[in-house]
Amino acid sequence: MTENPNEKSAVTKGTVAAGFSVASVWFGTHVGAGFATGNQVITYFVQYGWTAVLYPLISMGILAYVIYVIMKFARLRGLDNYADTFRELWSPYPWLSITFEIFYIIIILAAVAAAISGAALLVDDVFPFFPGGTEETASLASTIIVAVLLILLCLFGVKLIIAASTVLTIGIIVTAGLMIIIGVANRPDEVAAAFSRPLVTPGKAFWQGVIIYCSFQCVSIPPMIAAAVTLNQKGVKKAGIFGGIMNGGMLALSGLMLLGWMPEIEAAGAKALPNQFICSNVGMDWLLVAYSVLLFCAFVSTCVTLIYTMILRIDKKFFVGKVSIHEKIRMAVIGVVMVAICMSLSTFGISKIITYAYGYDGYLALVAIVIPVIIIGNIKNKKYVKEHPECLQKYGNS
Repeated sequence: MTENPNEKSAVTKGTVAAGFSVASVWFGTHVGAGFATGNQVITYFVQYGWTAVLYPLISMGILAYVIYVIMKFARLRGLDNYADTFRELWSPYPWLSITFEIFYIIIILAAVAAAISGAALLVDDVFPFFPGGTEETASLASTIIVAVLLILLCLFGVKLIIAASTVLTIGIIVTAGLMIIIGVANRPDEVAAAFSRPLVTPGKAFWQGVIIYCSFQCVSIPPMIAAAVTLNQKGVKKAGIFGGIMNGGMLALSGLMLLGWMPEIEAAGAKALPNQFICSNVGMDWLLVAYSVLLFCAFVSTCVTLIYTMILRIDKKFFVGKVSIHEKIRMAVIGVVMVAICMSLSTFGISKIITYAYGYDGYLALVAIVIPVIIIGNIKNKKYVKEHPECLQKYGNS
């Protein structure tokens, strides 16, 4: 069994508090550009009808099981990162773990591109003196402003962004919760009427809303493996259960609200930023201001943390041992290239990025992550416990 040096001072836990804390990491990862705008909820759930309230629960229930299995896999072996975990999962063919790397890079680029597009659209909406913003693409001026801000923050403000990420997540959760309550209260008849309308392509609705959405949300696996380092098997199970309830529940409630507003959102051409549209139309200026500020901060936080992660990965892989005086220059160049790539992708618009980039990456995740984890992961977990019963002394239910 591998001895993880990061666990020397850690105490494995199975308490409700420990499980909830790790589940919150999953929720924080989930509350990104697509979810916070409402665009993702419409694309994968609401456009198909009232199943938008049901399918999120099923989708996140499946993902909760996948995350539980892979966390258990990592914990039994004392692993604390996704790279080692997936190499072990695919052993004796560890090279197959490259499939997760490909999925992860694509989803990161897509997430940053969607966040840049969304942030620029928000700037266009709040500051109309930047003309040219449409539902699909933001104006060039707004996009450039956002890109420059991201590069500067990646170089000089990443520690501030990381420190503020928890506060931003809590702010988004509270504001989104209030918005959902107010949004449903303002359209109770429309919400009720949505359940009497026939479903749109129910087969596709299940495939997209349950299977594909679950698959591309496997982006939450790396932080969950890392965060679960102090959990025993009871804690891992609690983290999976709490995570499924939190993420599925918030998605379902968001879907409920958007069902009541969908006709107006479509009529106004506001599918890119539907939650922003709702805040603008409930007659509460403070909610619009609070949501706009938090949404922009969430966009920026998502971009900075993901871009900085990629900068470090590229810098360490290709520039190990270089003179430290060039570090900032190297990071600036890598950052500019990364932002330029994501800016180019952002011109497709947040709606198309979420529909196609997330969607097709979900197909890859289904065959490279979801199915292998459920089948191979479970088989290897049972076999490992049988061959290494001592692992339960440290990572078991005690």
